[in-house]
Amino acid sequence: MVIPPHLASTVKLIRSAFSEGIPQDEYLPLLAVLYPFMADENLAEVASMLTGRDRGATLNDVYAAGAGVGFSQEAVARVKNRLEAVGLDEWSQENS
Repeated sequence: MVIPPHLASTVKLIRSAFSEGIPQDEYLPLLAVLYPFMADENLAEVASMLTGRDRGATLNDVYAAGAGVGFSQEAVARVKNRLEAVGLDEWSQENS
């Protein structure tokens, strides 16, 4: 998989937090946590690369995550804590 340079830090962040892969129940919450920091297309590209899902489908998932559909706030908090443990704050500074 070739990772575009502008997405490398995001892929690294997600892989650090989800070294065993992204569990289905944390997939939409992950997108919701990253949504405020990324363009929709870039987030869809990263999600597609890391999950192997079709890019069009992941773009629809990004839209759902941005609208707050399909997950609980507790799940978002769990994912956010997981990402914070591996550098979400630093990553968000470089992506804002």
